[in-house]
Amino acid sequence: MNIDQLSRNLRILARTNAIIAEIHLRHFAARAGLFAFAALVAGFSVVMLGGALFLALEQSLGPIWAAASVGGGGLLLAILVAVVGALMKPPRELALANQVSQSALDAVSADLKATSASLSSFASFTAVPSLVLPLLTMLLKAFRGKPKA
Repeated sequence: MNIDQLSRNLRILARTNAIIAEIHLRHFAARAGLFAFAALVAGFSVVMLGGALFLALEQSLGPIWAAASVGGGGLLLAILVAVVGALMKPPRELALANQVSQSALDAVSADLKATSASLSSFASFTAVPSLVLPLLTMLLKAFRGKPKA
C-alpha cells in the first residue's frame, strides 16, 4: 500500500466532487435564469401586447373576451418558457466528472482495504498507533494544498 497513492486518490476525489458541485451550480443558475426570463416575458406580454391586443379584439369579441384572450396568450408563452427551463438537461461534463469521481472513490476504497489487510497482518497490534499518527499527518498536509497567490 502506498500512502502517496492514497493521498493522490483522495485529492482526485475531492477535486472531482468540487467540479461536480460547480457543474450543478452552473446548471441551476441557467435554469433559474430561464425561469426569470419566463417571468419577464409574462410581464412584458401582459403590459405591451395586452393593450394592443385588447384594443384590436375589443370590437369583435367584446371587452371581457378580449381581455381573457390577451391574458391567456401571455400566460401560455410564460408557461412554454418555464417548461423549456424545467426540461433542460445537465451538460455532458457532469457524466464525465461523475465517472472520474467514482473511479477515485473506488481507488480510495481499494487502497483502504489494502491498508487494512496489511495492518491486520502486521506482526504486533502495538505497532499500529505509531503508524496512525504519521499517516494522519501526511493526509492533513495533502489536504491543505498549496497556498494560492
